[in-house]
Amino acid sequence: MTQTNAAINELSKLLETGDEAQRCYSARAISAAKITTVTPALNACLYHQDPDVVIDAATALATVCAGDLDSLQDVAINHPDSDARLAALSAITKQYNNEPQRVVDTLTRFATGRTEKDDLGLSGDWDDWWDLQLTAVQLLSSIQTTQNSDLFGSLFIELLTQDPEPELELALYRALVDFQPQILLQHWTTARKMKQRRLARAFASSATTAALDHMAACLKCDDSEIKKIALKALATHGQGQNVQAYLADIIACLSDSEPSVQEAATSTLNQLNQLATLQPTRLMPFIKQAPDSSLPSLINLLSRQNDKLTTADIDWLQPLLTHSDNNIKIAIINCFSTLTEAQIIDYSDVYLTALNSCLTAIQDRYLPLYQRAQLLRQLSQFKQHADLSFPVLKALLENDETDVALRQSALEAITSETNDDSLKWLKQLLLGLASQEDTIAITQVDDVDVSAENSDNKPEKTAGRIKLEALLAKHGDKFPEDQGFDNAPVSTLAAIQQSNIEATLISADDKPDDQTLLEMIDGLDDEFTDYSNIVRDHLDTGENLALNRKKIARLPQTDSKLLAIRALGHSKTESAAGLLIEAMLGATPKEQHELFQALTNIAKHHDYKVLRNGIGAAGYTLHYGDPLCKQSAAQFLTHMPLNKALPILLVGADDENEHVRVCCLTALKDQLESKRLLQRHQQQTGDIIAKKIHDPAGGVRKLALQILAKIDLSKYLPVLIELAVSDQESNVIAAPLFFAKQQQALAILTDNIATYSDHRQPLSIQLAGHLLAFTA
Repeated sequence: MTQTNAAINELSKLLETGDEAQRCYSARAISAAKITTVTPALNACLYHQDPDVVIDAATALATVCAGDLDSLQDVAINHPDSDARLAALSAITKQYNNEPQRVVDTLTRFATGRTEKDDLGLSGDWDDWWDLQLTAVQLLSSIQTTQNSDLFGSLFIELLTQDPEPELELALYRALVDFQPQILLQHWTTARKMKQRRLARAFASSATTAALDHMAACLKCDDSEIKKIALKALATHGQGQNVQAYLADIIACLSDSEPSVQEAATSTLNQLNQLATLQPTRLMPFIKQAPDSSLPSLINLLSRQNDKLTTADIDWLQPLLTHSDNNIKIAIINCFSTLTEAQIIDYSDVYLTALNSCLTAIQDRYLPLYQRAQLLRQLSQFKQHADLSFPVLKALLENDETDVALRQSALEAITSETNDDSLKWLKQLLLGLASQEDTIAITQVDDVDVSAENSDNKPEKTAGRIKLEALLAKHGDKFPEDQGFDNAPVSTLAAIQQSNIEATLISADDKPDDQTLLEMIDGLDDEFTDYSNIVRDHLDTGENLALNRKKIARLPQTDSKLLAIRALGHSKTESAAGLLIEAMLGATPKEQHELFQALTNIAKHHDYKVLRNGIGAAGYTLHYGDPLCKQSAAQFLTHMPLNKALPILLVGADDENEHVRVCCLTALKDQLESKRLLQRHQQQTGDIIAKKIHDPAGGVRKLALQILAKIDLSKYLPVLIELAVSDQESNVIAAPLFFAKQQQALAILTDNIATYSDHRQPLSIQLAGHLLAFTA
């Protein structure tokens, strides 16, 4: 007997003699494995007193298209639980090929509605017969579709005359659409808006020519929801049809007044692979006649093939750069920003005008924030924009009132293309004083001048003082002058800061006014107690309000250095990676986290050798960093050479923080997806990871299971099976990992299923079912 048969026999035994939970889990395992040899045991479970056992048994019978029809009918008609009836109806339907008339009679009995003798569902808030009738109609419709014949059309038409519930009405429409579409078209002419939408959804579910023709006709109706339903239907079913007949109507929707319809039309053309056919010669007539509301989407489509724009097209589009509608202006700037190099030479004036329009709009404080950020992102698309854009972007970044979203977009624009000034500014922002040159030129002072100064009865200056004065004269402008506290504050934050400083300088003898007032209150007679309490409460409330005001004013703002690090993470150049690694020296924990995130983003797309210089920093961080930095360092090591990253990740796998352990093991698992451990590393690595199957964190145990299965499944199979039957998280992913050793795994499970008396038994049954499913 093979281990497969032994496992099946064990499941069959549990179906016959087990308790409710054992029977349910066994039925589900049999259903997953599609085992047909245990049908008698499943039939017996149909009469079990627990409805969950009945439901799982009927579901398993439906899966294997088997079962005793008499028993299933008995359950469908008489069982007190509605879910059991529904499961039995599904199982009955699967036997249509064996006894078609009997199956149809049973389903028709439920499709026509409740009988007088059946009071199921009447005692509760929800009538379960609605679900039974709906399911019966859907099952009859599925038989009709499978047989490709109009078998129950008259029944469905009759049910439509009985004012069905909306969900049942939609099911009836879908049942009729493939075989009697003319009936639905008759309903369409007299239907109101909501019924027309249900009819549209029914037509959208059909791939027949009649249905697609009606969907194309719906593109000209007034209801935008029906238009979107029709567009989605044409996108879904039109790929196997000749879409040229519907293409003109779809393109016409690009100029619809409703933005959601425009978006749906664009998506439909994309799914039908027809966007490439929208040449400028075809789009420009639409653009010239389209309302302003549809111009942005049409211009964005035009941008896909702007290399085919003619001089006349560009001359017509150029005035839109000064359009009052910001959406149109942004769309046309985007169009011109992606011109080819040859077009930039031919239309340099237009290109420069578009760039200046973009910079002008960026500086417009009345423009909505999201549109300014969008323009800043579009700025990166312009070629050689740094000379013109850097002064504008720098001023934007140096303004303390600039929103974080704008600063982030501005820094991304700066890093997209740099010149000498912007590169120097970036280095100074990231590296601070370390960005200065190593040597500082010193101005020599002649001895003659020194002697002349000594002749004025002044103390003689030493050589060190002379050098210091020379240094201050040359570099003193780099240090901020003392601001003092006489200046009037220019912001709320400055005012609060000044008041805090004054509070620390106040004399001990000076008492605040409220303290003096409290002393006066304490001296009042007892008859003024109520008044005193009111004043005290008033002062307490005032202090709380002052504290809240300070809290609001001191909300932390992400500084430009962090934003610059994030921007460099989106850069495509190797120099950006080098600059980020250079910034590691002396970085704060928060900056380290951002630096590793940025380096990881670059490493995902580029294999620059300079990135490997960050391995040392990652190792140091995983030894001494804070938990968040350790996690980002582990993510960075995912993209580094395995032999160098492995020892560092194994150190992190023993970290006291659960999230660090998960990140390190995730990085190691991702590495092993495409790389293999060296033979000399397998033993030690496996032994270290094997300890993690007892980790208190479920995520760590789950990752340990995956890694050990890749390193040496044969060696660790027994302990991994024990983990899979003990831990729900691991159980879910175990079967595919054990497939290479399926028979050995089934042998272990078969020997132990009956001996388990705790939660391991249902999990072992579930795992056995999943393993048997690979054999089915």
